[in-house]
Amino acid sequence: MKIAQVFSAVLAVCTAGMWQAQASSTQYSGELEAETAAKSKQLVPKSDAVIELDKHTYLELIKTRDNVVIEFYANWCTACHGLAPEFNAFAEAARKQYPDVVVARANIEQVEYLSSSFMVSILPELVFIRRSMPGTTPEVRHISAEFTAQALLAYVGGGFVEDVPIGGYSSMWCTPTNMCGHVGGLLGELVVEVDQKFNPFDIPPWSFMAIIVSVMYLVGQIGTGYLARWLRRWYHAKISEDEHSGVKPVMYDEYRSDTVQTPKPATKSQPGSATNATKSQPGSATKRAKSKRSKKA
Repeated sequence: MKIAQVFSAVLAVCTAGMWQAQASSTQYSGELEAETAAKSKQLVPKSDAVIELDKHTYLELIKTRDNVVIEFYANWCTACHGLAPEFNAFAEAARKQYPDVVVARANIEQVEYLSSSFMVSILPELVFIRRSMPGTTPEVRHISAEFTAQALLAYVGGGFVEDVPIGGYSSMWCTPTNMCGHVGGLLGELVVEVDQKFNPFDIPPWSFMAIIVSVMYLVGQIGTGYLARWLRRWYHAKISEDEHSGVKPVMYDEYRSDTVQTPKPATKSQPGSATNATKSQPGSATKRAKSKRSKKA
């Protein structure tokens, strides 16, 4: 009896603790969502030295400029708000110290093409696009320097050589600035468009697209199977209509006996045939030799 009472008391204490932890977690989640919503209404501050990118501006920029620094951000990103003053200070200093370097930024919620091309996974994300020689494919590096104005200035001034470009030093690899990145950007735009038009559920866009592709593949496999069966039946029905064919229509994996070539039995030569005619009669040569000797005698 005492053991049951102790067990009940321990169970009650554990249950109360779980409910309290869940309540505090729910309260924290609500506060975090409220803070994120408030942040998302505020725009990340931008300096005049920073160019706001869209798809067409980006494509034109990488064609005409050899050194471009891009920051990927979102208005709901708390870290983007906190690091914005350093990035703006870097952009203003770079405009004076490195006039050939263009500093820009892209909102991942508005430019899906860029976020898919560069496969942005963290925010804020900094990349440095540099063309080593005119006419070559630009090299893309994820900036590993500290997020301070002085560190970023040192990076674009020559510190970038410590980082290996995405895909190595060969333009044949898949990089965000070649055809591979362009296809990835177009695919990202397609995913977002499909999600906005056909996703009534609270499913992430890429997960929803994966479900659609899986369903389409399954339907395609089933449809291809039924089409193959219909074509096979139509083909055999067409063969059976030919009166002079004599080919037995085969359904599916049925044994087809008319195509098996059986070995022909060996034919025996008949008496008096050409084979026997070529053979000399026994004793004929001996008789001719005796007759020649008798004549000489």
